[in-house]
Amino acid sequence: MSATAHVIVRRLRPEEAERVRALRQLALRESARSFGALAEEDAALPIEEMRVRLGAEAPEERVAVGAFLGDSLVGVVGLRREARHKTRHKATVWGMYVAPEARGTGVGRRLLQALIEEGRRMPGVERLLLAVVADNAAARSLYLSLGFEPYGLERRALRMGDTYLDEEFMALSLGEGRGRGR
Repeated sequence: MSATAHVIVRRLRPEEAERVRALRQLALRESARSFGALAEEDAALPIEEMRVRLGAEAPEERVAVGAFLGDSLVGVVGLRREARHKTRHKATVWGMYVAPEARGTGVGRRLLQALIEEGRRMPGVERLLLAVVADNAAARSLYLSLGFEPYGLERRALRMGDTYLDEEFMALSLGEGRGRGR
């Protein structure tokens, strides 16, 4: 039996905000190059902000999916629908992270597959968007394998001290008949 057979992937609830914040703090410290936020910045946000990200105020507009190995939260990814009328057909993937002990087991793939299904359930959402640090080969490979297509590159998008990181932008069409164009 594979390690992922014991992993439960499900929608996270607003009351799990403390657990999600703890995993996000690990992500921001352990994989700082992969995120635009700093651990200190996120830690300073009120816990209510994490509850909102988990859909506390508008579950049809925001969702997060978590992966659990036993009682431990080992992965998370979120989706936020665009707010403006002309961009409501798009939703943005945020905060993708898998803890070191669960990497290489398929947890990331399962998280993203579940998130894509959540996006399909959002009425009117046609495209999922994300940004990935361009030299993060593992993440890029995962996104490409699930059908995300690159559409742009921002050079020097992030700065860490004297180091600049490029970000690649990717999009996934949620299927035919949900709108025109790619």
